[in-house]
Amino acid sequence: MRPVLIWTYHRVLPGKIHGALTAAVFDEQLSFLRHAGYSFIDTAGLAEWFSGKLDRNAKYTMLTFDDGWADNLIWASPILKKHGAKAVIAINLSLINPLKREFMLEEFPEKYPLVNSKDALENAVYKRNYDSFLTWEELGRLQKYGIWDIQSHGASHFGVYKDLKKIEGFFPEKKHWTMEYALDGPPFSGAPKGRFASILSHPRTLLAPDLVDALKKCDTQVERMKICKKHQEPVRTVENDAEFIKRISEEFSFCRQILKDRLNVHSDCLFWPWGHYSAAGVKAALQCGYKMLFTMDKDAVTTETDETSIPRIAAPETLSRFRKQKKIFSSRALRSLRKIYVSIAKK
Repeated sequence: MRPVLIWTYHRVLPGKIHGALTAAVFDEQLSFLRHAGYSFIDTAGLAEWFSGKLDRNAKYTMLTFDDGWADNLIWASPILKKHGAKAVIAINLSLINPLKREFMLEEFPEKYPLVNSKDALENAVYKRNYDSFLTWEELGRLQKYGIWDIQSHGASHFGVYKDLKKIEGFFPEKKHWTMEYALDGPPFSGAPKGRFASILSHPRTLLAPDLVDALKKCDTQVERMKICKKHQEPVRTVENDAEFIKRISEEFSFCRQILKDRLNVHSDCLFWPWGHYSAAGVKAALQCGYKMLFTMDKDAVTTETDETSIPRIAAPETLSRFRKQKKIFSSRALRSLRKIYVSIAKK
């Protein structure tokens, strides 16, 4: 039995930008997979693989794109078509461009803004600028390619403080685009960059008010770190379990309904934002009609894989690293060795 390798992408661009793959490298990766004998499947094909309808001794791979970046239409689509490849695009409704673009991206790619991914994402989630993301009209054109499987990626992309056990630093030296949401206001000098969790996997939290006051009065990072470590409850949950389940259930149902109404897409797969998920989130997603749930747990798909926690592999930005990842995750022995290595590294 051969495993299925599911690759995660976000952006494909003509040049190098953080968080994006160059079109040339993407072309090389698809060529490599095709010449290695892989067939490209979508979520329907994966469901057939799980049910045993596809030959499990054959080589299958899946290409997935998160968020809904407009460059998926401009540069990824022609390369996919060139190689006869299918792909999945997981749309986050909060990132869809609500404005009608004055030109067709495919005809005038030079007009597309080549913005850093973090900046573009921050602008979109706070509703400041959506230029880097697909409009509904463009999603319709992408759909007509006949190679894209459109699925759900939530309707919000924010994160909340999970804890302050690992602090990377403090604002403004250390930043994160979700800080404004996590703090429920503009980041202040001294705000900690701790561990964040997607709001679809974790109840809403806020920093303790007295901690915020103390951090604002500090002048050094050393003082701030001591205050955070000494605080008994630095992160407080402000949403109970029932409120959390109600919120995410409404969002899951909303996602499925909007995709059906706007694109006639019957989405039965959810790709967790940030790759974060929880037992409560999984239960709510299944009750709302999703059948397969995709994570960012780095592994291959085997017959032992639970369809509610399907792993994906972040596609490296070079062909050489991509070939290495493909070799590791194609082999049961190498996957086992990798798990041992990762387990030891975490200790």
